[in-house]
Amino acid sequence: MRTGTLMVQLDGADMSMRFTLALMIVMALMTATSDLAAAALKDVTDAALDRCLATPANASTAGQTNCETTAARSYDQRMNTAYNALLRRLAQPAAARLRRSQRAWLAYRDAEAQTRQTIFATRQGTMYVPMQSDAGVTLIGDRAKMLERYVRVLAIE
Repeated sequence: MRTGTLMVQLDGADMSMRFTLALMIVMALMTATSDLAAAALKDVTDAALDRCLATPANASTAGQTNCETTAARSYDQRMNTAYNALLRRLAQPAAARLRRSQRAWLAYRDAEAQTRQTIFATRQGTMYVPMQSDAGVTLIGDRAKMLERYVRVLAIE
């Protein structure tokens, strides 16, 4: 009888180990799938910026600032491309409204750059240089992504 009880206990332990192993596999697959989905959804300029900043050669303040400058140029180009695509697709009244909106955004961008400059001028240390650059990249990137979103909306038939 003891042998039968021992077998049942081993079977229970075996089932518990199998369940734990299966759970670990499922969790690993979910994490891998989640990571792949996140990578697929990551903005290309943002991903390029992350790769640039992760490069050991860009660990210096100058290297980081160069990465940020490259990202800002990329977003600026994307913003202009989306803006021009919208102007081509929109009827005149909507295109005129977009022009006014973009001009207002450019004025906001410039005023924000002055404010950012004033705020960061109160800080000492080289770590603030790439932080200031990143704030500018974020501003331009947000506008580029918004205009690209509008282009996608207009592409829906």
